[in-house]
Amino acid sequence: MNYTVCNRKLLFVEDDEKLKREMIAYFSPENRIFTASDVEEAVNLLETVGNFDAVVLDLILKNSMGTDLFKDFPALPPVVILSSLDGEDNIMTGLTSGAVDYVIKPCSMRLLETHIALRLLPKSDAVETFGCFSMNANTRIVKYKNAPVSLTTSEFNILFFLVKNRGQYFTADEIYEEIWCAPSLHTTTIRAHLSSLRRKLKAVMPAGDIIRTEFNKGYCFTGDIL
Repeated sequence: MNYTVCNRKLLFVEDDEKLKREMIAYFSPENRIFTASDVEEAVNLLETVGNFDAVVLDLILKNSMGTDLFKDFPALPPVVILSSLDGEDNIMTGLTSGAVDYVIKPCSMRLLETHIALRLLPKSDAVETFGCFSMNANTRIVKYKNAPVSLTTSEFNILFFLVKNRGQYFTADEIYEEIWCAPSLHTTTIRAHLSSLRRKLKAVMPAGDIIRTEFNKGYCFTGDIL
């Protein structure tokens, strides 16, 4: 599924001038783009311009840490962190600070656009419900019989992609290319994520396997949920 960002007002908080120019060039033809190099500039734009649809925030800025923005301006629109800091601790810090998503640099503008678009989906596109199972792409919440299912960002993205394409089979390479917007290079990444995802789903839905695998066809979300 192709996710694009159009007719939106976006704020990019980034102090890498080269990356900032790349963002402007990519997103400005279809959107209103504003940029800030630190938290102080970002707060000023949020106060004076207002009504942003989303913020893309770097964590390491010249004069501050990106997470300071959550303290200095609590009423933020959806924030997608774009940072070179990887690792579970850094990601958890970003998400628990208030971000709705965390993208690790370097990444393509197309991949970043996909992450932003998933945060801005209208409810009709963001929420999928099958029986006692539901998932919301905006809030990143998955539930089965009203009990939350804890998934990583990659696991959520894979499941949401398969749910959106219910009944269709995709190979691991095809899933990778659709979600990461890059050649898969025959990576085992998707298989590892799918194995973990199926294990977690099986723990809460022991009666069924909602992701079917067929040789030479790939993986498919069945929608057969009790």
